[in-house]
Amino acid sequence: MPASGKVDAAAVGRIVGQPGTDIQGVAKVTIGRNGKMHGMEVGASMGLTTWAAFSGSDALAAIDGDFIMTAEESQPVLKALRKGGIHVVALHSHMMGEEPSFYFTHFWAKGKVEDLARAFRAALDAQGAVKKS
Repeated sequence: MPASGKVDAAAVGRIVGQPGTDIQGVAKVTIGRNGKMHGMEVGASMGLTTWAAFSGSDALAAIDGDFIMTAEESQPVLKALRKGGIHVVALHSHMMGEEPSFYFTHFWAKGKVEDLARAFRAALDAQGAVKKS
């Protein structure tokens, strides 16, 4: 267990199902996505990412981040975030001319890091359910 003021990035990664990176006690998970912009392949290095940062401590943490979605995925993701007690701050587009069209939502919440990570995972699962259908 990390010291007070630090979040266990490995534990967050296990819950979310993606590697967690420790950045000076803040756990961050980043998940890339692929698309096209003006006919060119683009991906995570060009901003096509969902990410969440967990700061504070395992007992009382804050989560904030950005979720990338298609229009079809937006309602399931937003509903899952809200159901998990995560506040949706904004819904907007970062780009023009990308294929498919992507939308981003900024989010935040506070609570036990395990609960926040599970809520974030539920939103990823909701998005995945749309992709597979």
